[in-house]
Amino acid sequence: MRRLALFLLPLLLASQPAPAQTSPQPSPDAPFSFVAFGDMPYCQPTAPQDCPAEQGRVARLMGDINATRPAFSLYVGDTKGGSEVCTDDTVLRAFSFFGLATHPLVYTPGDNEWTDCWQDRAGRFDPLERLALLRARFFADGRSLGRQRMPLARQADLDPANRLYVENARWQRGAVTFVTLHVPGSNNNRPTEPGEAGNIVPPPGAMEEFTARNAANLAWLAAAFAEARRADSRALVIATQADLFYVQRCGRGYDSGYRDTRTAIEREAAAFGRPVLLVHGDSHFWLHDRPLAAAPNLTRIMVPGERDTRAVRVEVDPAAADPWRFTLVGADDRPARQGC
Repeated sequence: MRRLALFLLPLLLASQPAPAQTSPQPSPDAPFSFVAFGDMPYCQPTAPQDCPAEQGRVARLMGDINATRPAFSLYVGDTKGGSEVCTDDTVLRAFSFFGLATHPLVYTPGDNEWTDCWQDRAGRFDPLERLALLRARFFADGRSLGRQRMPLARQADLDPANRLYVENARWQRGAVTFVTLHVPGSNNNRPTEPGEAGNIVPPPGAMEEFTARNAANLAWLAAAFAEARRADSRALVIATQADLFYVQRCGRGYDSGYRDTRTAIEREAAAFGRPVLLVHGDSHFWLHDRPLAAAPNLTRIMVPGERDTRAVRVEVDPAAADPWRFTLVGADDRPARQGC
């Protein structure tokens, strides 16, 4: 029997499964890419026959974006034109092209989806009711949109004082922290002050809504930088909809709804000291600069939009001193408006 056991032992050992091989985890400093886009499709009620073509352009762009195989994409607001009526079908139309993303897609709202819906041209809807619809449908749970769902840390889930703000999200990709802030165009839903060019007088309740959301945004921004320091992130990315620097660039317009956000970004970025990227839409043309002298580590990009149906691919090398590389994605087949 002892001889038989000694004979069988090698066979038994050979038949055992090999130890599981664990694939190595990617380095936090491993390069990756994401795509940013927004402000499309812009259909014109005076030419409804052109809307299918506009939507077709966005669908083709989604194919081009998918082909770049991004880790995820960022949609920085305005899923419809400002003069399109804010019906449920129009406000929720973005599901048709968000659903084409083969990767996670993170969305932050713009002014055309809710802030401007009180205007005659948009059908005189209640902006706060439209905002509630956006929150219920696009932010129903703590995951991204797109065919691959990505878990997100949401302000509503982490901050008991700000449970309303399901749209404010944060996530980590390797050594880079990402955060969205709900800061839309049209002065951030704040009534303009006397002397500001471009008089905006939204319905009653707008100032109260702005004040509460503005405070929540500032708290969420501070929390994102705190998390980036805790995680020892190499860089941080902020995504909003509004062009925070329009007045500084063009010398006119309104600014009272953006001062707090701009000041906070400047202060937090300067204190962070590492690369910060601000991504936004709103003014509809490609722009890449460093707009804050007090925070030279902050790079700003504005994505194309409206007639310029293109996106921006951002290649990220977290280990590099300047970690961002930008490439436009999509067909440039129509002249785009530039400047102010």
